Amino acid sequence: MLARNVTAIVAALLCLLPTLAVGGGGAGSGGRLADLLPKHARWSLVVLDLQSGGEIAAMGNAQEEPLVPGSVAKLFVTGAVLDRVASGEGPAAFLPTAGIGRRSKGRGRLPASERLQRLLRDMNVHSRNRTAERLFLRLGELRFGGEASREKGEKAMAEFLAGLGLPAGDASLIDGSGLSRDNRVPARFVARYLVEIARKPWSETFRATLPRAGMEGTVKDIGYADARFRVKSGRLDNALALAGYGVAPRGREAVFAFIVNVPAGKVTDRRHSKGMVVRMISRGAFR
Repeated sequence: MLARNVTAIVAALLCLLPTLAVGGGGAGSGGRLADLLPKHARWSLVVLDLQSGGEIAAMGNAQEEPLVPGSVAKLFVTGAVLDRVASGEGPAAFLPTAGIGRRSKGRGRLPASERLQRLLRDMNVHSRNRTAERLFLRLGELRFGGEASREKGEKAMAEFLAGLGLPAGDASLIDGSGLSRDNRVPARFVARYLVEIARKPWSETFRATLPRAGMEGTVKDIGYADARFRVKSGRLDNALALAGYGVAPRGREAVFAFIVNVPAGKVTDRRHSKGMVVRMISRGAFR
């Protein structure tokens, strides 16, 4: 009897090892992650189940606070462009005169739809600010007519987000690149946005524009690699962020948003907090 009990206890502990390796679930995981962040950081991590939208984890000292997202703002531009095309706008409307992927070796001129997908992927993998700003302005121009302006782009973005059923007043997005410190959005809003995008018929196209965590582009050096995660990073002097799609144990698909702001200082990620987030989700650190 004793031997059987010992065996059962050992088996249970082995099941918990992935969680223990990253600091445990709930408050333990939050404490481990907070240790990697700058002093006085305002931060939030929200992880949601992709299918149900239910919460898997939420931690940080600014969970409901609108934070500066940096280049994670490009996720909203990407979705707005694809939604506009799905509603009948020709893909060529978003292409520059001399755009990425105009020609493919041995295949001649590429279709506008493929050129647009390449453009969006290049923007997200390498965080092309000029591309994002041009698309942001173009969205406003197409929606409201006349000369392109930042105000029209902001209104077009607000309409797009409201059309997804997201609370209109929770996010302030005034540019496409994410360079402005006046962009403000709670991490939970970003995560909910990704859930809503996953329900669109063009969701796979959206996801394909994102780099693989730890393997390419601006997320190559986050400290942890997992090809199942498609993510977008953000980085300013006083802000860092990571958001996207991933996979938890037993194939459970998840979305997440991680935003860190240091209002009166600078933020770096030399201790790889973004890589820790990917690791925590992939290993099932959250109950």
